[in-house]
Amino acid sequence: MEIQEIKTRLTLKEVLEHYGLKPDKQSRLNCPFHPDKTPSMQVYYKTQTAYCFSSNCPTHGKSLDVIDFIMHMEQTDKHQAILKAGELIRQGADTVTGTASPVQKLTRVALLTNMFTYFRNAVYNSRPVREYLESRGLDHAKRRLVTTVASSTMVRERTKH
Repeated sequence: MEIQEIKTRLTLKEVLEHYGLKPDKQSRLNCPFHPDKTPSMQVYYKTQTAYCFSSNCPTHGKSLDVIDFIMHMEQTDKHQAILKAGELIRQGADTVTGTASPVQKLTRVALLTNMFTYFRNAVYNSRPVREYLESRGLDHAKRRLVTTVASSTMVRERTKH
């Protein structure tokens, strides 16, 4: 299994759940790699990385992806961590939650639909973008353009499959 495929299919949330770790509301947790009285590890779900801000941490200020996190948790080398990550994927990495990973659930069309909706809402909800488009007289054109692009993208994706 390729490293990029592992990073795509296995989320940091699934890895944390596998090891029984749960970040707080601010996505922080006590670092599992050193004694920690207060949360010093920050989890970044958008980039699928974690970072410990403690100077006592054996990760030495390195940002950890899913493979690095497994490598440090298992106290092993990168090759063994990759094998463990592949094993977690094969197990479904969802035995803790009882559900499939969001990435595994989404088909390509559903993923594109979700992405389109997110960006369309971002355009509508972004004040600077809205002001710029209105200053150029593009308010109504914006809605037509977004709908047209979305429709043509969806048609192309459906005809591919």
